[in-house]
Amino acid sequence: MKPENTAKIIETGEQQANKKGLFEDEFLKSEDLVTVNRDVAARRVRRVLADIEELIRENRWPDAVSLYYPVDEKLPELASYGLDREVREKMAFVLGRLKRYDDAIRELEICIKADPERFLTRSSLAYSAYESLYALKNREIVMTPEQKAARIDLAHKNFQKAQSLRPDGVTNYYRQGMLFRQIEGKTDSAAPLFQKAVENWHALSNKERETRHQERKNYIKALYQLAGCRMEADDPGGALEAIRECLAADETSNHISLVHKYFALGKIQFSGGNFSQARDALMFAAQSERSGKQGIDYVYELLARTYLGMGSPRRAMDAVNQEPERRRRSYYRWTEADVHAALGDLDKACEVLVKSQERDNRSKHKALVKLARIEYLRSNFEAALGHCDAADRFFREKWKNPCLEALFWGALSAHRAGRQARAEELLKTLEAHAPYYPKLSQLGKTIRGDNS
Repeated sequence: MKPENTAKIIETGEQQANKKGLFEDEFLKSEDLVTVNRDVAARRVRRVLADIEELIRENRWPDAVSLYYPVDEKLPELASYGLDREVREKMAFVLGRLKRYDDAIRELEICIKADPERFLTRSSLAYSAYESLYALKNREIVMTPEQKAARIDLAHKNFQKAQSLRPDGVTNYYRQGMLFRQIEGKTDSAAPLFQKAVENWHALSNKERETRHQERKNYIKALYQLAGCRMEADDPGGALEAIRECLAADETSNHISLVHKYFALGKIQFSGGNFSQARDALMFAAQSERSGKQGIDYVYELLARTYLGMGSPRRAMDAVNQEPERRRRSYYRWTEADVHAALGDLDKACEVLVKSQERDNRSKHKALVKLARIEYLRSNFEAALGHCDAADRFFREKWKNPCLEALFWGALSAHRAGRQARAEELLKTLEAHAPYYPKLSQLGKTIRGDNS
């Protein structure tokens, strides 16, 4: 067929299709025109994809949905020729930006039925499920417990499939690690995935790293998360190694803020008893946030505890005072009370703790136990026992379990108050619930008079 005839058929076919619908007369049923109409549909796909890309660049998410979703209704000819996959994938991304995750997932599942071995679709479906779980965590959407469990399973299944299709990748290992750690609270399961993401980046050649430069960000984030996992696993040496690599790799890019990186470094050094290094890292973290837009009370709180560890309670109070009193949260108040106690002002420490527990409906037991310990130091054993009983009562109402620290200090306070039956009762409860509680054996010997 001559080019000019092809062009004529294309033009005639499109005009006829617009007026009467495809294949409506005998001319449109010709084998040549079916081929040509597929070419027309393919050209339309390219135009649609270019249009969607432009809308994405401009963040015009509702416009993209209005024009091209549902795909079956807005672009029916594409599905008939099997040309709808890329459009569905793009629209799934758009729907995700509008937090329409169920719709996005449905589009991607259609694509997977057509091509179950396509890496990009598997990765996109895993990410859509993962992103919806973050939206749930942030209370932006609602799911039943059953829906959440199914969504977690969907994310894991597709992360694993994407990893099998591209085992040298970084992003899908990092994201599944985040799913375990941030959504499910399973640090032990997350750590190997962050480690794998890091190892995969290390294994890439310089040329491969240039080609896959978009994954470098997730290699850096994986290092940051790996440091946190190692901290939780009581491996400060491993955590320090990971955060130092993170700092070096992210020195010019700052994919993770300086505040967060240097706070993590300070926290790791603090846990290892390296108080001078912790202080330097935390002061740098505080100085890095100059805009005032980002709350960094957690930096000042740890800095205060660091100064206490260095035996400098006055500097600790200077750190505490960096946060306005009206904005001090409960955990900040606990450290503030510790600083007052270190300065010898137990009355002020008690005042701070009383105010804290009065406003705290989640963790007031911690303030109550601290009050109990202060009263114990003052030899006010009945008052100490009263605070422990209140802490245990609150914890049981809130969490349906006994407060172990309250049982420990309550048993010791009852013993010192001469209430042996009560001390024995609390000790037995602690032994039943936490047989390996720190210093439990010593407490038992003190209460029962067993000096063997």
